[in-house]
Amino acid sequence: MDDDICPKFVVLRTYLPDNSGESSSGFFEDSNSLNKYCPNKNCNTDLDKITAGFLWLLEQYCSISQKENYDESNINLFFLYIISWLSYKLNQNSKHNFTTINDFYTKHVNDNHKYNNFINDASKFKNLKETIDKKKDFLDINIYDMAKFYDSFKFLCSMHGNVAMGNYDEKLSNNAIHFFNKYTDINDYYNVEGTPHSQILSALLTDYNKLKTNCASKITNPKKFPSLPTGRATKSFLRNSSIQISVIPMTFIFCALLIYLGIVYKRSSFDFRKRLQKLNLRIKKIKRKINH
Repeated sequence: MDDDICPKFVVLRTYLPDNSGESSSGFFEDSNSLNKYCPNKNCNTDLDKITAGFLWLLEQYCSISQKENYDESNINLFFLYIISWLSYKLNQNSKHNFTTINDFYTKHVNDNHKYNNFINDASKFKNLKETIDKKKDFLDINIYDMAKFYDSFKFLCSMHGNVAMGNYDEKLSNNAIHFFNKYTDINDYYNVEGTPHSQILSALLTDYNKLKTNCASKITNPKKFPSLPTGRATKSFLRNSSIQISVIPMTFIFCALLIYLGIVYKRSSFDFRKRLQKLNLRIKKIKRKINH
């Protein structure tokens, strides 16, 4: 990360605050750079504004990546920061049915005449299609999961801002500790070998360690700039865990019904009613366990 990347998100947040209920300090309509990507230069919904913000960030990404002296690790972090921001904002918005950024970009942007301005501009950026194709693994991450990385990028950028302004005091150490806590949390869930999630964590780790090394001579208390964990995930994805919890009881119910049908076939009508009542009670008990 550097001073050419992080300030772009600071500016964007003046028009699109992280908290959806928070008032913006800038009027979206007053920004020609953002407004040009609104449908007919008029963003009527939050989703319109989020999309315009995303397209503006992509424009900035393409512009920087075309410079001869650009840093590949920085530009890679910039792209990951962009899609984590977009996921974070989409996660706040219920008026969409996209599960991945790739799904969002393909259906909502690329195939949508409302964003012809961007599609026309995109032809000027020689590397955009190549970037989208190369980073498909990241774009296919579930929006819910990708949003979890946003705070880590945000705190990392805050640390770079502290260093750029020569603030090596409590502000830097506080941001370092916040970053450490966020990183540790997502590392416990997402650092699974061979996944794009682990690649994002690796990129964050590398940039943090680089910043820490550069600040070593100016940090009075190393404990306020803690070392990040490198171990693999110890917890499974919450989203997947909830699926497993719900599938097992339903499978049990289905098997119970099959066993029951085999038994009652040979029983009298009296036995049928009696066993049916018992089975219904069992099913109700199982449902109560699932719901509590």
